Amino acid sequence: MDSSNFSHLEQKVAEAIELIKDLRSENSTLRQQREELQSRCETLETESVRMNRELEQTRQGAARSEHFEEKRREIEEKVGGLLEKLEALG
Repeated sequence: MDSSNFSHLEQKVAEAIELIKDLRSENSTLRQQREELQSRCETLETESVRMNRELEQTRQGAARSEHFEEKRREIEEKVGGLLEKLEALG
């Protein structure tokens, strides 16, 4: 092998080594980003579960409020009817 071929081969090996270093660095960065995203995803999933639980509790509370409001109206109507009867007597 002549010296120009050997120099060319050395250059290609040096380029390959630099490329490997760059790819390892990029791989490390990507791993770190993946771990951060996994952590963020877990946090968001936990938050989603909590918010869904709160939403269900709010819906149940709203249903109870509607029920109590309906009962209040019924009582108001009955009391109104009784008051009218009392006024008619008096």
